[in-house]
Amino acid sequence: MSVSPIIQELTSNLRSSKAQLNVVTQQLDRLERQDMLAKVTATELESYPVDKVWRSCGKAFILQDKSKYVDDLKHDEVIVKDQSKALLIKKNYLETTVEKIVMNLRAALAKK
Repeated sequence: MSVSPIIQELTSNLRSSKAQLNVVTQQLDRLERQDMLAKVTATELESYPVDKVWRSCGKAFILQDKSKYVDDLKHDEVIVKDQSKALLIKKNYLETTVEKIVMNLRAALAKK
């Protein structure tokens, strides 16, 4: 029994979409961890009684105003939220694509 070209193409598209969906899910998880780390760091910094803190810069550390560091963290949180929003839209699109491909595959196999 040979497989029709349509079924082969649908199967290939399904694999590709599922792989992309897995990548997007991993990226969302990574962004969620970054967001949580930034929030915890900002909260921790707020509790320090000093005005200057040491900030990691590659292999070195620099002395920086605590308020500037917290502002940078909050700015990073905004960027992470924007990236997460875009990835959620992409994830929704890919989930819908996978569902439609599966429905089309079932319909194609039912016709055989």
